[in-house]
Amino acid sequence: MNQIIFGILILLQFGCKGQHQEKNIDEKITVVEKVQDTVTKNTIKSLQEIRLASDTLKNYQEIKNNIKQQKANYTKSSTNSLSTLFKSSLLHRILPHWEGTEWSFEGHTSIPKKGKIACGYFVSTTLKHIGVNLNRYKLAQQSPFLEAKSLALDSDPIEISENSVNENITKIRKNLKEGIHFIGFDSSHVGYILKENEQLYLIHSNYIDSKGVEIEKIENSIVFASYDKFYLSELSTNENFLKHWIQGIEVKIVK
Repeated sequence: MNQIIFGILILLQFGCKGQHQEKNIDEKITVVEKVQDTVTKNTIKSLQEIRLASDTLKNYQEIKNNIKQQKANYTKSSTNSLSTLFKSSLLHRILPHWEGTEWSFEGHTSIPKKGKIACGYFVSTTLKHIGVNLNRYKLAQQSPFLEAKSLALDSDPIEISENSVNENITKIRKNLKEGIHFIGFDSSHVGYILKENEQLYLIHSNYIDSKGVEIEKIENSIVFASYDKFYLSELSTNENFLKHWIQGIEVKIVK
C-alpha cells in the first residue's frame, strides 16, 4: 500500500512531459486497489518472454541491420505480410532490448540500457530503429495529440475519453485491432499499446519511480488510471503507415 501511495504522489508531481495531474489522489488509489488481475499462462509479464529466439546471439546493431535487410525483400508484399513483419520487428526484436532502460525527463539515449529515455524518445527512437523514416527528436518533442496525428498520417487519431477507467479500457479494446499501436495520454505521456488475444498491454517508459521501459497489463497500470483522455494511432494495422515504413517515405511531423 505504501508503494502505491508513493507512486501516486510522484505521479501528481510530474508526467513524462512534466504535466501536473489533477485527478483526486483517493480516487486513484481506489481504482488501483480494486483491480484484481487474473493471471493466465498467456499473460505477457516481460518483454524478454516474447523476444525472438533466433536473436539470442545477435547484438542490437545486428538486429537493426537484419530488419533493414528483411524490409528490402518485402517491398511488394501484401498488407497482411507487412503488418506481421512490422509487429515482429518492433515487438519481438527491438523493444525487448529496451526493457529496463531507466526513465528520465530529458533522457534521449539511442542505445538501450545505456543512458536514460523519456517516454517520447522511447517511441520515436524505437520506430526509427526499425526503419521508419522520421526525425526522432522532432516527434518526441510534440504533444501526445500531435505525435498521434503525425503517426496517423492521413487518418485522424482515435480519441477516447469515457467516464471511468473500465469504460476507457472497454472503448479502446473495441476500437483497436489486434496489433501494436501508439497511445498518447492527454497532454503528458506516450507509449505503445498492444492488443494481443483481446488483452491490452502498455509498453512505455514509465516515469513512476523512474522505472523506465516495461510492459504491463492496462488494468494494472497506475499511469493509465491517472488519465481521462487518450489518443490512439494504428501502426501495425495502418496500411498507409506500413507503406511509408517499407518504402522509406518520410513521416512528416505535425506541429
